[in-house]
Order: sequence, then structure tokens, then C-alpha cells
Amino acid sequence: MRQTRTRAVPVTAAVAMTAVLAGCTTTGSTSGDPSGGDAAAATKIRTTIDVPAGFDPAKALSLPDYLLARNSYDTLVRKDDGGLVGGLAAKWNNTPTSATFTLRADATCADGTPITPTVVKGSLDRYIAPKTAAPDLPTVFGPGNTVKVTADDAARTVTITLARPWGDMVTGLSVASTGIVCPAGLKDLKALAAGKAKGSQSGPYLLEKSQSGVSYSYTLRPEYKAWPAWRTKISGKVAATLEYLVSPDPTATGNLVTSGQLDIGKIDASGIPRFDGVGGHSVSISRFSDFYLLFNERPGTVFADVATRRAVAQAVDRAAFTKVVSKDTGEPSTMFVQKGVPCNEPASSFLVPTDKAAAADVLKGKKIRLVGPQVVGPAGAGNQYIQEALRAAGADVTLANVDVGAWVGTVFGKPDAWDLTVFADLNFLGSLANPLAHFVGPTVPEGGGNLGAVKNPVVNKAFAQGAEATTDKARCAAYQTAAKALISQVDAVPLVNDPFIYALRKGFSAQMLGGALDDPILRITG
Repeated sequence: MRQTRTRAVPVTAAVAMTAVLAGCTTTGSTSGDPSGGDAAAATKIRTTIDVPAGFDPAKALSLPDYLLARNSYDTLVRKDDGGLVGGLAAKWNNTPTSATFTLRADATCADGTPITPTVVKGSLDRYIAPKTAAPDLPTVFGPGNTVKVTADDAARTVTITLARPWGDMVTGLSVASTGIVCPAGLKDLKALAAGKAKGSQSGPYLLEKSQSGVSYSYTLRPEYKAWPAWRTKISGKVAATLEYLVSPDPTATGNLVTSGQLDIGKIDASGIPRFDGVGGHSVSISRFSDFYLLFNERPGTVFADVATRRAVAQAVDRAAFTKVVSKDTGEPSTMFVQKGVPCNEPASSFLVPTDKAAAADVLKGKKIRLVGPQVVGPAGAGNQYIQEALRAAGADVTLANVDVGAWVGTVFGKPDAWDLTVFADLNFLGSLANPLAHFVGPTVPEGGGNLGAVKNPVVNKAFAQGAEATTDKARCAAYQTAAKALISQVDAVPLVNDPFIYALRKGFSAQMLGGALDDPILRITG
């Protein structure tokens, strides 16, 4: 499955995909990964991945870019069940406009260079530089913010200050794209992008071999000690070698697992019965991607009219969509985000109820161009369900059920070529701000992130208030106001959080902690 930040698309300057974390927070000191003992003696893990666009973490665009960056470049903090834990930072203190990180003392680059505050500052300075054009910059530090990084090697501290409040900053620094690149990588950015910058790595693995579009092999640094300070118990051992095979088809991936050619492979929900307790195999299911309907509201389009948008919401049965897409392994969403995301409201009274008769009164004869990526259910079955639901209400619906690249090209590059899409959104930080950012500010052709040219003053005002709020309570109140305003004007329709499913051979495990979509923890348990 080919996925990027939207499971398909680079983030624009307007996008803020972060989790709420304000006030003053301090962690305990880091410690070794409890699964890391005698790590060099462990064998390999063979798993799957889609084709990465590159190996420079700051330039990460697609999900495989983030997954591979996580192997080689450590971040200051990591996500764990119950909150953040130390990565390269042993502890930290933060306010809505600043954060000071005290670095651990045992972290080194792959060439032996100690990871000092000056090294971290060098990497972050490059990350925030305009010429780098890091896609996640507005996610981490807030849209349009001014960022300053200072280092104190004697105190082992790095301090980041912001011109405007952004309570999501520390959580933003858990995303793999903020991984610290050591001086050797900053000296040769071309080699860094190609995965060939020796000594650039701050993380546990080195890329040893790669065949573009075919396979990628990583080996563990034997001297590596800077494992995160996980609170959650992680059983098993890290692998001495990680081998990634490009296998985008979930059925083919399942066959490779059953034949013993893969140890861990991503499958879709339809493949669960093949592995759940069968022949020693098991499955790992984690909350992952948020699906919602997004309308093109440009003047002159069919969905410039709120009554027509409302009729679409009335025609769609969210429970039926969930069954089609994820075989009931997913969770219907109410505010475009998964269960447990800060500020999410699980109540559903503000949603547009299903009313097929009312939908038919409005949609009969309406011409609708629906485009959806094939990641929405097996072979894009979710897109097909939406088409049939609208056809049943009398609409004339043409469907482009396409691969992710074609979907991006249409929805982001051809604003006059579509009316409705099933949006597949990756929310790496777990924030209600993430989906809201697709409906505010300038449109994509204007350099923003407003995909459907939505003009909803209530959403715009509330989103701005949430972005600069200095307390969790104020931030959540603002973001909830924005989400409910989107739903009431049917600028979007929440559908379901679709799971990430691994098929596992006996003796292997996979887990994602704290909703960290870019940080699957793979281990050898047998």
C-alpha cells in the first residue's frame, strides 16, 4: 500500500498534524531498550515496505520514507502508550513558546562523533531553514512560526524558542522526519538523500544494501546504546538485520508470510482469517489511517451547495462503509481522528444522520465525479461503496478508483477534475488540528492546504484560536468548535479509522505505541 502523510500527499505549509501538549512537562532519564540486551546476537527480520522516495529524514513525504528514517535517525523524544518518553533527550521542560531538552550522555553518531547539543542544533537549524523546505515544518513548530535553536554543550541542553505559541512542538519532535542528522550527513546532502552518507546516522541501523523499488537491507550498529526509555514492556530482541521487500499487494504479501519468505508483512482486513491463530501465525492490529469524505466546493461545482453535501452525508451508512473497508476491524470516527486523540469528542449527536429518502430527494440526477485512492479498503472497495450509495439515491456517479499517485495528481493537481473524494489521512502526531488544516487558509494552487476551497469563517477563526492557545482546555474547545462547524456545514463527513494490520510468523512481534504511525516496533520473540 502506497501511503504518505495523507496516505498519499506531501504536507503543505498550512497543515498542522500534531498532538496537544502544553504547559510544563518533564520526563525521567532514558535507559536502554529492555529488548536490546545481546541485540547483536539476534537474527534478521524480513518484512515489507512500499517504495521510499528518499532517505533524507527532513524530506520525508511517504510512509516508507518515515519508516526507514526511523531506523537510522533518532529523534529527541518518542511516543509511548500514555505519552512521550525520552529518545536522544533524557528530560525536557516546555511551555507553549519554548522547550529545553537535556541530552543523554551515551549517544553517538555512526562515525563515533558524540551527539552533543551543537550536533542537534546543526541538524535542527538545517531542518528549519527555508531552503530545506521540510514538509513537516509547520506540523512541528506551527504554521508560519519563527523558530530559534540554541545549544549549551556544557549543560548538555538544546533550547527551542518560538515567536508564537504552539503547544504541539514537543510532540512534533517525535516524528521521524525530525530525526537528528549527524555532521557527516549535513556535509553531503546528496549522499544523505541517497542513503549513502557514511557516519550521518544517529539511530541504531545502517543502510547496507538497496535495490531501488525492490529491497532494502539494514544492519544494527553493534556499539549503539541509545534505546528509548520505553515505559511499555517490549518483549523479544531487536534484529541484527532488517530486510525490507517491496510487496505492495496484500494478498501476495500474505503468501510470502505463509511460505516463510517473510516474517512480518502488512495485509488488509480480508486476510486476517488466514493468519489469526492459524499454523502458529498471528496478527497485530493498530489504529492507523482516518477516512473521511471531502468535497470540492469551488464556485460552480455541484458541492458548492450545502444541501447537496448534506444529501451525500445522508446517503452514506457509516457502519456499512466500515464493514466494507475494514471488515469491522476499524472504528467509526466522529471528529476525523482515532479514539483517544486529545480533544476528540466520541459523541455522535452532531453528525448528519443517515436518511436515504431525504438524500434521494436532493441527489436525483446530480452528476458527481468521485475519485478515491485504492488504499480505501481492499482494491478501493470503500470508494465503490460510496459510488453505489450515491447511485442508489439517484445520482449519476463516475468513479476513478486509482492508485495513490493518480489520486494525488487529480485531487491536488487538477482542482477542476473532481467533485468528491474519500480522503485517507495519516495523523502521525495524533491531533485534531491535522484534519482541520485541510479546510482552512489558501487553496493548494495558492500554496496552502485547503483542498476543497472551503470558506467556513467559524472554522477559520476557531482553528486560529486553537493553534495559538496556551492551555489544553482552550485548545480543545477551539478545535472542537472548528470540527463541529465543518460537520454542520458538511464540508466533510467523518467515516472510520482504518487499522494497520501485520501478519506475523511465530516468533515475531510488531506493535505501535501511543498511536505512533511512523514507529512500528518489530521484535524477534522466539
